[in-house]
Amino acid sequence: MTRSTLPRIRRSLAGLALAAGLLVPIASLSASAQPEAVAPIGMICTPGTVVGSTRTFDLVASAGTIDTPDGNSVLMWSYSPAGGHFQSPGPVLCATQGQTVVVNLHNNLPEATSIVFPGQDSTVAPSAGSAGLLTTEVAAGADITYTFTAGQPGTYLYESGSDVAKQLEMGLAGALIVRPTLGDDFAYADAATQFAPSREYLLLLSDIDPDLHHAVEVGGTYDVNALRNRYFAINGREFPDTIQDNGSALLPNQPYGALVRLQPNSAADNRPALIRMINVGAVNHPFHPHGNHTRQIAQDGRLVASTEHFGETIGSGQTEDFLLRWDDVDNWNPTANPLPVAQPNYRNLFFKDGNTWYSGSPYLGYKGTLPVGTVSQNACGEWYFPLHSHALNEFTNFDQGFGGMGTLLRVDPAGGCFGSATSSSLIGATLKSGSVAALGQSDDVYYQLNPKTTTRPTATTSGQTSITVASAAGFPTTGSYFVRIDNEVLQVTGGQATTTWTVTRGQLGTVAATHLSGAVVTALATDWYGAFGGVPAGSANLKVIYEGRNCGVTTTATCPAVTTNLPLQTVKICNWTVAGAAGCSTATSAGWTTLPAPPAQPQGVGSTPDVSSTWTLPGPASAYIGTGSYAGQVRVLVHTQRYTAPAPTTFSTWGDLMKIVYDAP
Repeated sequence: MTRSTLPRIRRSLAGLALAAGLLVPIASLSASAQPEAVAPIGMICTPGTVVGSTRTFDLVASAGTIDTPDGNSVLMWSYSPAGGHFQSPGPVLCATQGQTVVVNLHNNLPEATSIVFPGQDSTVAPSAGSAGLLTTEVAAGADITYTFTAGQPGTYLYESGSDVAKQLEMGLAGALIVRPTLGDDFAYADAATQFAPSREYLLLLSDIDPDLHHAVEVGGTYDVNALRNRYFAINGREFPDTIQDNGSALLPNQPYGALVRLQPNSAADNRPALIRMINVGAVNHPFHPHGNHTRQIAQDGRLVASTEHFGETIGSGQTEDFLLRWDDVDNWNPTANPLPVAQPNYRNLFFKDGNTWYSGSPYLGYKGTLPVGTVSQNACGEWYFPLHSHALNEFTNFDQGFGGMGTLLRVDPAGGCFGSATSSSLIGATLKSGSVAALGQSDDVYYQLNPKTTTRPTATTSGQTSITVASAAGFPTTGSYFVRIDNEVLQVTGGQATTTWTVTRGQLGTVAATHLSGAVVTALATDWYGAFGGVPAGSANLKVIYEGRNCGVTTTATCPAVTTNLPLQTVKICNWTVAGAAGCSTATSAGWTTLPAPPAQPQGVGSTPDVSSTWTLPGPASAYIGTGSYAGQVRVLVHTQRYTAPAPTTFSTWGDLMKIVYDAP
């Protein structure tokens, strides 16, 4: 069967059913198993089992229920993984061009069914069964195997070839992806179809008349002349359920989300996203993305002349492939490149139901002010665009909008969501100049800090090993550390957190000496942290960026050079699971975790140029995001010490940029 004939046959069979009416029997199965853990966004391939050049998939045709956003539930039929839970639509079958594909099907439905694979070049060979109108069918309770060679790369569907008007409406369909031997980051055997594998999306369109499904459930009859679809789905879900993650526990039988999520293309990764679209319904669907254009590259698993589209009608039984780039051409920025028109005053904004996806700022990656009482679904200043059927009756759930055949295109800031420190705490330093706002961007404005100081209330002899100080506030409470009095360096080895210290004299190339009453005791380290707020729970792939320098004196507005005996800098992050806020309250608290290489720490940091470093914490960031009264807070500590000979002198720490970047949920 050719790729072009089956859609016409599907529509013809639907027309025959419309003319004759349809008698439908009852079938129902329980399906309460949770889907296995999957990537939250993007197309999820079912890889099957590979032996040599043969890829095998084991499926079961069965019944189960799905949930709709208006609180309804609908009986569906679907193909599900053998030994797994019921799911709708069927699993995404992924194979490579030239592989032998074996699909084993067990039929748990109360009537004969089958699978057809439109668009494949080779003959599909069944193992058993009885002849049907379009293919060999398998009886209720029996098994069949279909074998074929994966032909040309592309996006295809697989679907029931039995009693099409009924069984397709009931949900017996899924996606078949044939990848080229050129590589998994190519849609077709053409270099122009390369895409970013992390941005591969499937939008499988379908429609549901719940009256027909109810008739199947209760064993009643249904006149298909009365067909009226009330639900219109993408990947088996209706909006707003379409934007839930893959494998959401809220939708245990509907494992596939449909949120399309991008970042602006960059020189580091200029590859577009790939959107595979399939219409398994009986009617055509006009579909388009707001505010963006897509570039069509293929239809029905065959390359076509690449053209740009603002909308496209996806025909019944049709597949289409699109590349989508998002280039931040203007790169508007509130500081360096502001918009040429004034932003509307937030007091003049109104949001339906007091709820919005808008961040309060027109700039990508920034959040602003919203009217009091408004709830924002925005995580970090990302932008949202609707992707939906432009037949507006399809953009509803049982005639109530907005819902149905719609999802969102989410554009995150380049590199991910980012945040600047909103506050700081000097836990082992004193403020020399500037404010935490200076850490917001890389420029010539600095947050300047000096080491902590105290004084000696009495004179010091050269042999004295126990000294008192006016205050120990801001000095380490545990561990040994170094301080300087005049030209002598002393090591504090006992009495930390008290005003009576046990000290070792004449350290790091200096000589024990006498000191006058009132002599200044200066730490040879600075400790401070920046705090970030509003980081959503569930964020991942956290990056910490810090840029700064160290200067040779603590008094002048200039930055005298430090060229030798460089202060050593260590940047740490608060692990809230150790002891909560108390675990990150002092410089030596147990909750501070040194950020892992690269770059290795500590780093020698002098006065010129500024040293900029980025550390990455792959995977979930939950341990580093506060909860409870500290919900959404991330703390980053900068510890700088000059504990090396010869005769280390005091210094000042100048922070220029502190930023976090993360993937919000």
